Amino acid sequence: MNLLADLLANDDALLPARLPGGAQVERVASAVWQITPPTAAAGRALIVSAGIHGDETAPVEVLCGLVSALCSGALVPRVPLLLVFGNLLALRAACRYLDDDLNRLFGNATVPGSREAPRAAALAAAVDAFCTRHAKPLHLDLHSAIRDSRYACFAIAPRNESGPLGAAPRALLAACGIEAVLLTGAQAPTFSARSARRHGCEAYTFELGRVRRLGDGVAGEFAAAERVLRALIAAEPLPEPVAQLHAFRVSRELIKRSDAFRLTLPAGAANFTAFEAGALIAEDGALQWHAEPGELIVFPNPAVKPGLRAGLLVVADAASDV
Repeated sequence: MNLLADLLANDDALLPARLPGGAQVERVASAVWQITPPTAAAGRALIVSAGIHGDETAPVEVLCGLVSALCSGALVPRVPLLLVFGNLLALRAACRYLDDDLNRLFGNATVPGSREAPRAAALAAAVDAFCTRHAKPLHLDLHSAIRDSRYACFAIAPRNESGPLGAAPRALLAACGIEAVLLTGAQAPTFSARSARRHGCEAYTFELGRVRRLGDGVAGEFAAAERVLRALIAAEPLPEPVAQLHAFRVSRELIKRSDAFRLTLPAGAANFTAFEAGALIAEDGALQWHAEPGELIVFPNPAVKPGLRAGLLVVADAASDV
């Protein structure tokens, strides 16, 4: 079985109807499968998604490896699973998206004519159906960042509550090798935020390294996250933490209002780049953003369409640090 080749070839990639050990497999949409073990253990149901952006190939390879292990019997699921491969059209075209960023289509906006919009609707429906059967699953949405980062692996945690991150989420993230987490509200139009907002899920967007071509990764580069995923699927105890986790809160969003928008950062500036207080960060015509004390920037991207987020400004949240 070569699932990745099948995904790249067409929309009809298939898994066996039953896995070794007796788990049942149901195809609920193209490249979206629900797996139900014959007897569920005490662990939480789990949603794992990858490839929401077509150029974030390492997470797709990680998820393909997990699926192969499940199909061979090397990994036996003990909790209900929903496995999701996201933007197949963009993955095949080796680009981030075709018409619209799929990870901005999980809000209330409609985008007529977008080739990504029907896929967003299909993925949302699959999650809704899964959460109807299994209340508040854990959702891990696997991505890779466009640029280098001060923290090679970091996460975004959309949350319906305020306050510091609890001990159990900190242990989960640190075991995955996550070095930094952004604590955000759940109103963003992203896939993981929708799961948190609509279904009360503990949900995370994982940024695992940088975007790259298929096959260009280093074997084992995300071994910690893979070990945790295997443990969650098998309902086994989490591995020991392998990273010290640093927590941040979003202080402001940079919303691009026109094509005049520009960032003052060098093109290759890394995520979590810091500014001196008062420094000019960005401008859009007469509108300017100046740094507040302690602010850093994450996801700077002046190439987004007007109306979309061109960067996040964050500050340390010492109360949530491990």
